[in-house]
Amino acid sequence: MKIVVIGSTGFIGSNIFNSLDKAKEHDLIGISRNEVDLSKQNSHIDLLKYLTSDCTVIMCAGVKKQLGDSLDIFEKNLNIINNFCQTIMSSPPQKIIYFSSASVYGEDVAYSEKISEKTPVQPGTYYGIAKYTAERLLEKACAENDTELVILRPPLVYGKNDYSRGYGPTGFTYKAINNEEIVLWGDGTEYREFIYVDDVSKIISRLIKSSQKGIINLASGRSYSFQQILDFLTRILNSDIRVKEFDRTKAKVDHHYSNKKLKNLASGFEFTSLKNGLEEMCQSLNAIRK
Repeated sequence: MKIVVIGSTGFIGSNIFNSLDKAKEHDLIGISRNEVDLSKQNSHIDLLKYLTSDCTVIMCAGVKKQLGDSLDIFEKNLNIINNFCQTIMSSPPQKIIYFSSASVYGEDVAYSEKISEKTPVQPGTYYGIAKYTAERLLEKACAENDTELVILRPPLVYGKNDYSRGYGPTGFTYKAINNEEIVLWGDGTEYREFIYVDDVSKIISRLIKSSQKGIINLASGRSYSFQQILDFLTRILNSDIRVKEFDRTKAKVDHHYSNKKLKNLASGFEFTSLKNGLEEMCQSLNAIRK
């Protein structure tokens, strides 16, 4: 099978590409921004030469929300998906696996039940609005060209090669190891889900071979608090961590996800616990420092 990974040098894309490359099961092509910068006008023409009717495209390209939530970044993400859609309209692949985001459900929205694929979307950020717009554009383009489409909605993905080092497991780990002060908003007791990047690659390997279509919450079904991240890091590093608390700028909101649909696809799959994921990150980062 021919697999094309768009965004193959980004955080998630590089992990997926390297994992598939090690498996040696597919004819693999990686496309980075150096080969094709989809944020630029007419870049869809450059992408055309990589796509064929029998390939599966894993679409990871996009500007991350950690780089800012502005109209400028919103426009760049729309340009990326617009150029991608123009490419697949001209040269439809067999299947597309698109990385959307759980932010389409609304990052500051309180839910009384677990968030499922049927939960109404309420994006409240430019990033979330751009991701949901991309979903709808892809649904239309794929329906018109008989292309299979899988839309993944992961919560925050973390791991050692996430150089944005935003608020959460990755940023906290880098700062803890370097004895830097960690900013904690409120008391850190709000619940979020964090997915270890290696788990994403393992799920993708299953999705490639699956006939599954539609929207899937790429979630383990287990949430943790930001305070638990700090507690785990304190035990793992066996040292005190410098933390400074600031008052919340928004109301406290907990998020818990349903992963029933994913369980049916990845029967028996065990997600990496937050504690184990943080341990692996710390080991990798300490090894690099030595």
